[in-house]
Amino acid sequence: MALTNTTGTAATLPLDSGDISWILISSALVFVQIPGLALFYSGLSEAKNSLVALLSVLLAFCVVFLQWVLFGYSLALSDTSTSKFIGNFDFGACLNILTTQNAIASTIPAALLAMYQGMFAGITPGLFLGAVIGRIRLLPMMFFVFLWTTIVYDPITYWSWSTHGWLHTLNVMDYAGGSVVHLSAGVTGLVLALMLGNRSDYGEKAYEAHNPTFVYIGTILMWFGWMGFNGGSSVAANVRGVGAAFATNIAAAAGGLSYMALEQIINKKRFSAIAFCNGVVVALVAITPGSGFVQPSVGIIFGSLTAVACFVSVKLVHSFKIDDGLEVAASHGVGGAFGMVLTGIFAQYEVTTLNVSAGSATAGWLDQVWIQVPVQFAGIASVVVWTVAWTVLIVLGMNAVPGLRLRCSVEEEAVGLDASEIGEHSYPYISLPDLERQKPAMGESKITVAGI
Repeated sequence: MALTNTTGTAATLPLDSGDISWILISSALVFVQIPGLALFYSGLSEAKNSLVALLSVLLAFCVVFLQWVLFGYSLALSDTSTSKFIGNFDFGACLNILTTQNAIASTIPAALLAMYQGMFAGITPGLFLGAVIGRIRLLPMMFFVFLWTTIVYDPITYWSWSTHGWLHTLNVMDYAGGSVVHLSAGVTGLVLALMLGNRSDYGEKAYEAHNPTFVYIGTILMWFGWMGFNGGSSVAANVRGVGAAFATNIAAAAGGLSYMALEQIINKKRFSAIAFCNGVVVALVAITPGSGFVQPSVGIIFGSLTAVACFVSVKLVHSFKIDDGLEVAASHGVGGAFGMVLTGIFAQYEVTTLNVSAGSATAGWLDQVWIQVPVQFAGIASVVVWTVAWTVLIVLGMNAVPGLRLRCSVEEEAVGLDASEIGEHSYPYISLPDLERQKPAMGESKITVAGI
């Protein structure tokens, strides 16, 4: 997130109606990604878990958004805290923010910043749920995302985007959430997949997307919403936001074509719609940390190289027999980390100095700032360690409490969580065997994709 005021003090600049309008629009655009992600995951899931995939993403968003209003915003983005690690409760229940401004967004009301960033917080847990769709119970899941957001997401957000956060003062470059959102989600998905265990029939059959049309529609909605996700992270209607939105589109186009080509060349596939969607998504993930720091055309490099990195990572995860259902770790974890490193290489002063206070910007290797890539790795490592440690502790703690065990039973898994957890079905007039009768035989390549 680009800081429009880097003093760390309460902002006194006049409100700007253009900035307010753009961030209101961006908030709506990011919200569109919620149903987009839900459709995306539903289409990739087995038919018996298609409705629970839809519902899980929206439930997680609602739980986190309420947490954000109660105290999450104040912990993550309070500008009255001088701590390097966490905010405070000065803005609990989002009181006194309609008529004030936050130091990191000087020309819009603090309430608008809270709403906009609440969309980021709300979608992040939805991302990692893709790793365990069909295995995680709904009620414990809601408790988990509440705790995870409070203990993992809020501190990482403060580190990276608060004016006093220690990663921010270290000059770690994460424009719109490559580490804050995507890396933390990818790592959490991997930990959940390992701790909840593989599906009972993992290795016995090949899983495939039950509805590629949902995947396609979900991808387009997420791509559309990413204009606000990255373009709005300038927290103002300015040139920085234009460059971020432009780079986002360029990267997505390059990533989609590159991933589809890899499937054709290596896996001998045709023009796979799911492979194309996979490439679009991982490219969008990768360009997120660098979109406001690099020249827009560099999006071609971000998209193409990340498609290769994530394609290889998917195969690597499978080689270790890890049942990350929708490849969240390979898409978000690797995509987010890879994008952070590329940002350290391609960031340039010509872009990073746009619309910020003099002397507050840094750059990457293209401008001979050789320390930036090691700094990026430090940011990546800190997010990974913090996320792994606390995710493990939260899962262990919840599994020790009666009624809060995250993993469903083998019987519930077999019938599907649409039936066992919701009692409703996506396709009530079509039998599941009819929907799933064309499963590929074991040994055939499957193509799946994971989230934003």
